[in-house]
Amino acid sequence: MSKSRQIVTRALAVALMGLIAAPLYAQVPPHLRDYPLASRKASGDLVGPMFNGWIKNEDASVTMIFGFVNRNREEIVDIPLGPNNFIEPAMFDGAQPTHFPVYSRRGFVGIQERGVFAVTVPAEMADTEVVWTLKHEGYNYSIPGRATSTAYEMSAGEQALGSLNPTIRFDMKGALSIDREGITADNMTASVGKPVTLTAYAQDRGNRSDYPELEQVIFPLGTEWVLHQGPAKPDFESEKITGRDRATGSEGGTEDWTTVQTEATFWEPGEYIVRLRVDNFEAPDSKFDNQCCWSNAYIPVTVTP
Repeated sequence: MSKSRQIVTRALAVALMGLIAAPLYAQVPPHLRDYPLASRKASGDLVGPMFNGWIKNEDASVTMIFGFVNRNREEIVDIPLGPNNFIEPAMFDGAQPTHFPVYSRRGFVGIQERGVFAVTVPAEMADTEVVWTLKHEGYNYSIPGRATSTAYEMSAGEQALGSLNPTIRFDMKGALSIDREGITADNMTASVGKPVTLTAYAQDRGNRSDYPELEQVIFPLGTEWVLHQGPAKPDFESEKITGRDRATGSEGGTEDWTTVQTEATFWEPGEYIVRLRVDNFEAPDSKFDNQCCWSNAYIPVTVTP
């Protein structure tokens, strides 16, 4: 077959495929035509809740961990708590975020934000489904958290080379966080346009004693300040510091505790919650993709005009 005939034949085949595909596409319900195979929109696309997994605790209670996906390429979405953003049973409502940034990560994670928050279900309610619902741009998605599938069961124990979730404290004599559910600081106050200092302390809990080749190795912690709830994203002086950055001495410490600090400037009055994520991603057995190893902590801030 001549080259020109091959080109004509291929063009005809493509045209025939288009004629066949068009009526088939028309038969697909409208709400399914653009998902999941179509390219992501710049804005107006869905924001969906994600169930990341569950952990069985020593007291037989169950911790359920949630994240989210924002399919927009550019639009940062805010969905206030209420009829478009709620958790059932109501006793667990309020822990979820209202601010949904755009993410684009490599590998399996992609546009997901994992481990944003967690809730602990008491032992006597361990078989209860915790359902998070998000509604946006005509999309309505509910994700159940349930402790029934071992495929979703996670471990809070040591990783392959001893890594553990870091510790976070707001007061060196106060409560500590070593998980996604985290701790909440005392409420702070701030004024619109005036920087306020957010401070916490972090510690690497990794057990390297059983691994001689790593016992003298220090894996500096990374940190990220994220708007969790609130009417508008504040400006953070030091929004994200990787462990590699911290190794250069960008933060001070007391013994094996690292002082984690940033200035936040809020531009609209209202009630805010800022999430601090502390990670140990510089360690070889700790990666965001593998749900290890990081902890959360939350700072509520009341911003006045």
